[in-house]
Amino acid sequence: MRACPNCGNKEYKERIREKDFIIGECKGCGLTYLLNPPDEKEIYEDYYTIEFKGDDYRKDSPYEHLSEIFEINRQRVAFIRSLTQQVFKSAGNNFTLLDIGCGTGLFLKSCTAAGFRVSGIDVSMNALNFARENYKLDVSSKTLDDLLKEGKKYDIITMWHVLEHIMNPVEELKKVRGILKEGGLLIVEVPNLNSVKFRLSGKKWKGGNHPLYHRSFFTAGTLKDTLIKGGFSKTELRNLPYILENKGFLYNQSKKVFNKFSADAFLDVKAS
Repeated sequence: MRACPNCGNKEYKERIREKDFIIGECKGCGLTYLLNPPDEKEIYEDYYTIEFKGDDYRKDSPYEHLSEIFEINRQRVAFIRSLTQQVFKSAGNNFTLLDIGCGTGLFLKSCTAAGFRVSGIDVSMNALNFARENYKLDVSSKTLDDLLKEGKKYDIITMWHVLEHIMNPVEELKKVRGILKEGGLLIVEVPNLNSVKFRLSGKKWKGGNHPLYHRSFFTAGTLKDTLIKGGFSKTELRNLPYILENKGFLYNQSKKVFNKFSADAFLDVKAS
């Protein structure tokens, strides 16, 4: 069994067993993490099963999940625009954005439609090829180490549902810090281990947090601790409720309430 990736402590309290997976809570720092992760060599090619065409990604998509992702990304873009107005004192788009774990490029596609200057990295060649061929995006399989060696620097770095996949999040965040410009922003979104949805699911891993792919399982507290250990001294929870028209009034209102108590499905943090 591996030690805690955040603090190196080998003592843990077992929290959940899911088939062969053992998830424990570190007795040192409180992080919940996967003690026996599987081999990662091939799982991320299977992770992206692309069954849609590039132009299917739109508000009125024939695929409901793509319509929802389109709206979610619209709200993410609006959030980033509000941050750039606050942080960079400008309503323009004169900033560079790197999306780590860009996948098929759907978020970056929405960013380019808003006029942002963007690029992305990912480990899946299948996903990268789709992003290049369909959206003409500047994406690559470069690692954070590669970008550090090249001396790359970005104003904004986004990690939408990426940090939970990383074996050693603190060490990788230190590299992220190294490619972020002075005064720049990191935006991180992860599944929330303390969400109402996850608690009500009976820990059956519905809707995220699945141990086949995820290595760490964050709460608001452990996410902040991980970011601080990774070199980000200023962190702020800015949870996005993702209001969706097709979900109805009660669904959307409940998400707003859950967000106030960091109990919605996702946690969002801006850090610098």
